[in-house]
Amino acid sequence: MKIPAPRPGTLPLLAAALLLLVAAAGPTIRWSRAASEVLVVFYITQSLAVAVAALVGAPASRLDVARASARRALRDLPCGSHVGWAAFAEYRTILLLAPVEVCANYNDLLAALDRVDGRMRWGEASEITKGVFWAVRAAQALDPTPNVVFVSDGQEAPPIAANDAPALFDDFKAGRIHGWLVGAGGATPQPIPHTDPEGRRIGFWRADEVVQVEGDPRSHEELSALHEAHLKALAARVGFDYARLDDPGGLGRVIRDPRLAHRVTAPTDIAWLPLAAALACLAWRFRPRLRLHARLGLRRVAKMLAWTPPRSTS
Repeated sequence: MKIPAPRPGTLPLLAAALLLLVAAAGPTIRWSRAASEVLVVFYITQSLAVAVAALVGAPASRLDVARASARRALRDLPCGSHVGWAAFAEYRTILLLAPVEVCANYNDLLAALDRVDGRMRWGEASEITKGVFWAVRAAQALDPTPNVVFVSDGQEAPPIAANDAPALFDDFKAGRIHGWLVGAGGATPQPIPHTDPEGRRIGFWRADEVVQVEGDPRSHEELSALHEAHLKALAARVGFDYARLDDPGGLGRVIRDPRLAHRVTAPTDIAWLPLAAALACLAWRFRPRLRLHARLGLRRVAKMLAWTPPRSTS
């Protein structure tokens, strides 16, 4: 029995169909790449509501800017990276979500990030030095141990003297955990919004409602600004680096710090390869017809250009 030869143009269509089936199966390969393992800590005290410059398209609070920067960092991280969230208030850092793989848990990470706000706070104080110690302790309890990115304005409340900094925890060893302190806010002191437990603004904190620096008549702890010098000194003390959050890409840069990255072998999607090959087959199959249509179109245009209206006989 003689098998009939396929009609012209059939083979490219069959090849395109097979390639599309392969692409639909979602093929992957194992690929080694630099990845991050990080725990991001957001301070959720009331100074987070202080407005900052328009870094995300419109005036926003410090926390809004930090969360927008974290969303952008998630989008840019390669598969195989792990990110978790934590919150700081009073003197404690509490783990909210242990680091998980960013590609497989992208939507869950975004959903958890959207719920980080001032209503979660469990105290009005802001003992940042102790909060950093607790963040390191939280990271040490995780396996594998992540790096720490701690976002804060650096304003201790109640204020502490430079020679009266809290002692390191007994189990704390500087440099064992790597990370960054990230300064949020501007240099100009601004009023701190006073909110109720539901996050509704009820005014601003007054000078007589907060603890001032003892013996300093110029103290205005009811105002909030970025205490950059304190954060830099604290970073040096715990073995961290310091960066300032002054643009939406700030958190992404510190999270992707090559010094903190490690090599991982992670699945890499290569569905685009058979998809591109299928498109090439279809383009090859229909190329003559497209060329024919183009020639016919050019002829019609040429006839229209050569046509002249009849002369009037009147």
